[in-house]
Amino acid sequence: MLWWISGGIVLLALIVLVGVVLSVMGRMRAFDNAARALQARLVDGQRRVEPRVAALQQTVETMLPQLEAMQAQAAERAGGRGSALAELENS
Repeated sequence: MLWWISGGIVLLALIVLVGVVLSVMGRMRAFDNAARALQARLVDGQRRVEPRVAALQQTVETMLPQLEAMQAQAAERAGGRGSALAELENS
């Protein structure tokens, strides 16, 4: 009699285990579908953004010499003011 009860408990546990495994597999499949959809959207977004980033980088590289020249001019002006101020203080 004890063997029948033990066997029934083991059989019930196996049925519950199979049910849980099937449920988890269904959720994993849904998760996989969502992950694939997100990956596709990510690749599409990257494909759309890359030309814009390249154009922006080209614009920055084109403007860089002009910005460096402006920075040098600003430094010269600041240096000129500093020396003029020093001359006024010395007089």
